[in-house]
Amino acid sequence: MKLPRRTPKRGRIEIIPMIDAILILLIFYMSFSTFRAKEKRIDSKLPVLTTKAASTQVPLDIVLHVRTRDEILVNGARYDTVSLRDAMQQLAAIGQDATVVMEADPATDYQAVIDALDACALAHLKKVAFRPLSEKIVAAQ
Repeated sequence: MKLPRRTPKRGRIEIIPMIDAILILLIFYMSFSTFRAKEKRIDSKLPVLTTKAASTQVPLDIVLHVRTRDEILVNGARYDTVSLRDAMQQLAAIGQDATVVMEADPATDYQAVIDALDACALAHLKKVAFRPLSEKIVAAQ
């Protein structure tokens, strides 16, 4: 008696389990990887003085009033960030131990304040303080 021969089945690759495995690996790698994005802007508001506190008598040498990156007032004189760096380095070269007080408008970009702070750091000025603007000055602008 002759038995019928089975025809061998052709091998087949199942694609659906392979897609599932790749998707799980992708989720695994995405969840454990770190994404670094360079911050371009920090949204923040600078403080405004709201109380009528008595001001302390501190001898101030330099008052920096930061409005924009191109408009920084130093004791009434107008500077931009590049000329402010030069002015601060000239002041440090004289050898004066100056106190710098920075104040900024509430609408000022935070980067403008950081640029002014960098100018003081490049000049090696160590006595730098921040002072909030009073409501009268903010209302006048």
